[in-house]
Amino acid sequence: MTSAGGERDRVLEAKERLGRKLLVLAHHYQRDEIAEVADFRGDSLELARRAAQAAAQYIVFCGVHFMAETAAILARPGQRVLIPREDAGCFLAHSVDRVQLLDAWDRLSAVMDVERELLPVAYVNTTAEVKAFVGGHGGACCTSSSAKEVLSWAIKRSPRVFFIPDQYLGRNTARLLGIPEEEIALWDPHHPPQDLAPFKEKRLILWRGACNVHVRFLPEDVERVRRKHPRVRVIVHPECRPEVAKLADEVGSTSYIIRKVTESTPGTVWAVGTEHRLVARLAKENPDKTVFSLADPPPYCSYMSLTRLSDLARVLSGLLKGKEPGRVEVPGEIADPARAALERMLEAVG
Repeated sequence: MTSAGGERDRVLEAKERLGRKLLVLAHHYQRDEIAEVADFRGDSLELARRAAQAAAQYIVFCGVHFMAETAAILARPGQRVLIPREDAGCFLAHSVDRVQLLDAWDRLSAVMDVERELLPVAYVNTTAEVKAFVGGHGGACCTSSSAKEVLSWAIKRSPRVFFIPDQYLGRNTARLLGIPEEEIALWDPHHPPQDLAPFKEKRLILWRGACNVHVRFLPEDVERVRRKHPRVRVIVHPECRPEVAKLADEVGSTSYIIRKVTESTPGTVWAVGTEHRLVARLAKENPDKTVFSLADPPPYCSYMSLTRLSDLARVLSGLLKGKEPGRVEVPGEIADPARAALERMLEAVG
């Protein structure tokens, strides 16, 4: 028996013994070995909802840390959320912290009444502390699939919105809502602008952050695959650069990408602009279509790659022994306002 096979057997045996007390969640970007043993796999919104609805005592989240934090915030009393790799972070989430956000808020308060004129919206790819700041100021979280609904909700309630931290998701969503470029400003936390007056005239302020995977896709990639594959359909994630999104045939969340490729006509050719583990899985699960990465070489998320079967087996073995390895806890003073921001997101999308 191979080592991988042995770890898989350990996981499946532990899952059987823990039964309904356990729910294993996996993000779409996880390794196949993890996705194959999970009870449910999905994108951020799907997993947030699944965590909120779970009846299991233990929720083991195979993803990155902010996702497990989100599950812990939404968990019911008595539920435990655990993550197999506590070092599984997120490049985008690391691009903003509470100190930087407080500094921006304070600086902008010099030219506007921030409490009445500026409503924050945080992408779920943020820490619990950032979500708590947003929730405490009346704002909401969003995912890539709910960004349009949440940003629309926000601009109806405030003269201007502060979208944190993915500048490209914010700009692509603004285009869908018809917000012109001249009404958008970019906030660079590492080099705050000296002249703040122009920010008072903008409807949307974007934080200067980006996903290190999706930023890898370039307009030249779209042009290259169209030359090589005349019938190709280009589909990309909204975290991609706006100039890439404009050239694509389709733009949508991971779940949207999966649905469009899976439901497409046999023989369709797809160039996909998102994390390559998902692209490779789509190609494997859709042998009647041609599916490949938009970029060459294709980009992987190093943080999403960290979790292995051995990590999951270790957590489940610990649970069987009455231990809680990798437990993720969020203090009440942070969890409560963060939960409010997440609940507003769920309300906005219905």
